[in-house]
Amino acid sequence: MRATIPALALLMLAGMNLPARAEMSSLSEADLAAVAGQQGVLLNLDLRNNVDASLTPMGCSAVVGTPNPCRMGLEFAARTGTWLMLKEFYGTLQIKDLRIDIGFMPATATAYANPARFDANGNAACTNPLLPSCSPAGRAALTLTYPGADSAGTYDDMLSLLNIGRVWLEFDAGGTPGYARDTSLNSAFGVRMSDSRALNEPAHIRFLGKAYVYGF
Repeated sequence: MRATIPALALLMLAGMNLPARAEMSSLSEADLAAVAGQQGVLLNLDLRNNVDASLTPMGCSAVVGTPNPCRMGLEFAARTGTWLMLKEFYGTLQIKDLRIDIGFMPATATAYANPARFDANGNAACTNPLLPSCSPAGRAALTLTYPGADSAGTYDDMLSLLNIGRVWLEFDAGGTPGYARDTSLNSAFGVRMSDSRALNEPAHIRFLGKAYVYGF
């Protein structure tokens, strides 16, 4: 039996650590030319960080001397042993029904077109064009589309919750790295992005229309 693997699946599989008995074999130019992804991709993403399915934080309470279980440590170049700690760090990002496909830029530019963006010197007159006519019109592009079928008042295309309760520096001490220490309940600042209707209620966002991503 011979199976055809879509191009997107090939890209995903290429990044996986597969066992030796399942190693992929290379495809010929003819096989690659026969690959078609005409239906596009429908993306549903549900990413949760230190929260359960009901978006309740999972043991993120602060106790002096005990490393907060919900944390991220950042150590920068030339600052070895000094950690910028994001404590009580939790949240979620959910994206529903994002359609990804290929297409072409519209043939006619909108009133917001700026030819200077496509001039090598940023000249509005476009005397040194990076693209013909200083316009990406008609060029191939990746399209990101949300359906317009949601009822009025429905905001669930994207849900976003981010909580960083405390930000503080921690330092390596003996054999204990700074990211494994929690020496103070002090904080330089905190971040919280949510909806005010309830505790840990994510922000509700609605998208309509189409976005084009292209390069040259």
